[in-house]
Amino acid sequence: MYSHSLVLTVYNAPRDVALCLQSLEFSLDFSVVEVVIVDDASERETQRILDDFVKKFPQVILIRHTENKGYLFSVNDGISHTSHDIITLLNSDTYIPCHFSSRILECFAKDDKIGVASPVLTHGNPFSVPLSKNLQQSYDEMSLPILVGYINEKAKNIIPYYPDIVFPDGACFSIRRQCLEKVGFFNEEYSPGYFEELDFCMKAVKAGFRTVFIENLYVYHKSHASFGKKKTAEHMKRNKARFYADWGNEYKQLAHKNPKKLHKKRVFCCFYSLWYYLYIESLLKLSRILPFSSIRRKIRALYQ
Repeated sequence: MYSHSLVLTVYNAPRDVALCLQSLEFSLDFSVVEVVIVDDASERETQRILDDFVKKFPQVILIRHTENKGYLFSVNDGISHTSHDIITLLNSDTYIPCHFSSRILECFAKDDKIGVASPVLTHGNPFSVPLSKNLQQSYDEMSLPILVGYINEKAKNIIPYYPDIVFPDGACFSIRRQCLEKVGFFNEEYSPGYFEELDFCMKAVKAGFRTVFIENLYVYHKSHASFGKKKTAEHMKRNKARFYADWGNEYKQLAHKNPKKLHKKRVFCCFYSLWYYLYIESLLKLSRILPFSSIRRKIRALYQ
């Protein structure tokens, strides 16, 4: 079995960071999984949370920037401090389940051509499976561990095929070290973030690696906590234009070859009913034609 490193990048958002660290404590064996935390010059409250965590778990490596250098620089800095076979990049607005590490390593053990892998998320990539309306209303910070455990019980029954995809999500993004050595680090021209993971995946595919979907791993992702909604839209617009200028034709060909709908439907229906899947897909289709951008954004924030 491969060895596993995890890189957690942090910038403020102390409440999200505390929850994420709680999930790491519950779900990882720090004597086996190498954990690197990069604090990109957070304010004092977040620093204190990180300091307390490292005191409790001295195996964890904490890198602290004296000035804010941005997400991509932090990711690359964190990667440079890892030493294991598989490296997982994790956003600080996530909450991971039990068996997180083992399910990632099982995926990479399946095929040595797998270079990049990403799980099911509550929000993020085209394969996200949002929390149902009932579940959204029934949890808060105290009950989030229970909720994630409940979903994880369903996820473990999914038989993973690890299908090829073109859009692994940067919120939880695992890389084989051999792939990283061929592709190189993330392109910091995409700073502070968005579309950098797609750029990396296109380079990985070009180098002969697969980018796949881990269907039996479900990770809670708050979404948009890193930059805020307004900044998110600005960064995405700029970096989308950059990405399509570099990879537009190749990306369209790859997306046509590996359609997303079949995989999402299969996984979605393992958590919820077919009718709920059709309801969500109808809402998302409606959001694309609505003339009111505020309503479009609200629907997508809840269900995409």
